[in-house]
Amino acid sequence: MNRISKMVVRMYVPAAAIAVGGFATAEAVTRTGRTLGEITPQRLASLAFLLAILLGTAWALHSTWRLYRWARGRELRCACGGMMSRVRYDRQRQKYRKCLACGGTSLEGAHCGG
Repeated sequence: MNRISKMVVRMYVPAAAIAVGGFATAEAVTRTGRTLGEITPQRLASLAFLLAILLGTAWALHSTWRLYRWARGRELRCACGGMMSRVRYDRQRQKYRKCLACGGTSLEGAHCGG
């Protein structure tokens, strides 16, 4: 698997995990059979699954938008050509970014070593 493929997988796996988690939650709610007031377990399960599908779709659309911007050259790039992640903070409260393709880290705005 090349670096760009790893980057795409890293961007879309959370969306799939949200959808699978929603399915697991819906299945667990259905199997318990408890009602919460007037809401039946089947209705609660379908609402949980719908929410998970909507959140997963929103995450996937955001990832697609970032990939589109990266392809157009409007996102920060690493020296390897991959897209940089959002700003994160380390233990010393310094800002850094992580490359989604090679996994290298760099201080805010700098290029990683690859």
